[in-house]
Amino acid sequence: MDDCALEFGREYEIKVNNKAFNELRAPLYTISQIIVAEALAGNAFRVSSGVLSASSSQQMVMALTNPSGSGIRAVIDSVELSVNTTTLALMKAAIDGTVAGLSAVTAYNLNTEFLGKSPLCTIAAGGGSGVSLTGGSVIYNQFLNILDNHYPFPVVVTPGHSVAMSYTLTSGMSTTQSAFRWRWYEIPLSGGFTT
Repeated sequence: MDDCALEFGREYEIKVNNKAFNELRAPLYTISQIIVAEALAGNAFRVSSGVLSASSSQQMVMALTNPSGSGIRAVIDSVELSVNTTTLALMKAAIDGTVAGLSAVTAYNLNTEFLGKSPLCTIAAGGGSGVSLTGGSVIYNQFLNILDNHYPFPVVVTPGHSVAMSYTLTSGMSTTQSAFRWRWYEIPLSGGFTT
């Protein structure tokens, strides 16, 4: 192989590998490294709705809102739902839906060094009469038989947007109880992964 072909090969390799490196010429972060970095920086949060109750055809809802101007994107990577029945129910998730009848719930930091650091996002939840999730861009809508389940819910919520999830008992028990649990990371829009 002549020198010209070797030089072309080196240039091609550099161009291809540029996509695998950041501006510092260091390898790009893996997802697990980003998660660890955000948790170490105090940007990882967990929230539970507490016990919610609803009768047949009533909704139980939890919503996360990233306020305008927050400077972060909220990356939800874990959603769990515990319910005291396996009766058929409708699960729905929507971006920028309209929610009603919810009350604020408190999230906690997953790094004990940052227990006093609150999330920039707000969380609200509720269940029963007057509680609803309507409209928005529906990203999940399915009938399920459910009891303590985890859901694939990788959602990125940018400033000025929200995401909400609802559970509606369709038949069977006259009253049911449930609890939502979500985990998310608040990653700065600029200036690296952590603040």
